[in-house]
Amino acid sequence: MSRIGVLHPGSMGISLAASAKATGHDVCWASAGRSMQTQERAQAQDLTDLVTVEKLCKQCDGIISICPPVATEQVAGAVAGFGFDGLYLDANAISPQRAQAIADQTNAGGGHFVDGGIVGGPAWEAGKTFLHLSGPRAAEVGEWFRDGLLETNVLGAAPTQASALKMCFAAYTKGTTALFFSILATSEALGVREALVKQWSRSPQLAGQLAERAGRGAGSMTSRAWRWIDEMEEISRTFVDAGLPGGFHVAAAEVFRRCESLREKQDPSVATVLQALLAKQGDGEAA
Repeated sequence: MSRIGVLHPGSMGISLAASAKATGHDVCWASAGRSMQTQERAQAQDLTDLVTVEKLCKQCDGIISICPPVATEQVAGAVAGFGFDGLYLDANAISPQRAQAIADQTNAGGGHFVDGGIVGGPAWEAGKTFLHLSGPRAAEVGEWFRDGLLETNVLGAAPTQASALKMCFAAYTKGTTALFFSILATSEALGVREALVKQWSRSPQLAGQLAERAGRGAGSMTSRAWRWIDEMEEISRTFVDAGLPGGFHVAAAEVFRRCESLREKQDPSVATVLQALLAKQGDGEAA
């Protein structure tokens, strides 16, 4: 049995904690400065509270980091600064370049970096959430979740393969969501949305796919757009470093930024989303 620390037991992190506990590990967290909602999640899964991140780093064999992409290097630096020398799983939506920087930072501090890329939502149902892993000690991290609902897959020893796979996967799934709503907003602005939808309907397969995306995409997109902004920028960087244009995902980031204000709105209509996309940025007037 290992003692594993979860730095941020949010909606995704707590599900990984649950899979580690199901495998028999003592899973810990640090309550200092955390919200009541986070405390309730940790208590519901019976996580061991070590109060501070420093104690988490001193007393755990492994650390799991799940946080916004822009915070990943700062978080890894703090962990390294506390002298952590165990397995450090970075399971964030970051570019391979950022993953390599964190690997260098972690390994230089005495820890052992393992790259992780999560595909799917929180792991509360078998076969729905996948954690891809890479790095020399990736298989050891995979064993943390062996008996839980989280599916793991070791890609190889290269320290950035998991992040590369995550970026390529999300480039399509989230990128096409941005493209779809941009198309709808453009057709709305030009007065041809009804005609466009009618033309789509002439292809039954396409019509079904787009109707489903419109139905589930609006609420799903607006509730998570604030997190996807940074992810799109990470994907853009990934594309550019691979020798491809990164502009599409820069634009996708802007689409999600325009929907940020709808974060707390329950089940917004497609019309509400289009209004947000078409608003002039800065003064709230329609474009």
